[in-house]
Amino acid sequence: MTTTTTERSAYRRAVKSACSKQLRKDQGFTLVEVLICTLILATGMVAIAALLAFTLQMQIGAREAARSMRLAQAKLDELMKADFATSPALAVCASTATCLTTNFANHFEADPDGLDGITLRWAVAAGPAADTRIVTVRVVNLRAQQYRETNLATIIRDW
Repeated sequence: MTTTTTERSAYRRAVKSACSKQLRKDQGFTLVEVLICTLILATGMVAIAALLAFTLQMQIGAREAARSMRLAQAKLDELMKADFATSPALAVCASTATCLTTNFANHFEADPDGLDGITLRWAVAAGPAADTRIVTVRVVNLRAQQYRETNLATIIRDW
């Protein structure tokens, strides 16, 4: 079977046309594919941003809780050094609840170390022995969105 020149050139054009269509098809992405990829990427970025905001909020809360605990411990250390007989800060409270919820004379400190929005309150109760006191320190932190109150209690002894 012999083929003519025109048949060969027609065959070559058909093969070339099929190859060029295949090449054009594989040269890039369609607009729909790009839009879907952009949507997936944007969804992931929004999720990461929300996680970042939540992490930041939790870090601020933890920092304020640690600050409150440090202030309460410092106040307990200060009260441990005081003398029961001469220090008005170690006078036994008539009502522990009142001393911890209101600014009771000699049993509170507002804005310690210049920290606005933080109030220290402490209540003193008689201890199990004559030379002991039960001291509860409450730090009210209005700056924190969570962990607004931190309580620390201990028994101290008069040496």
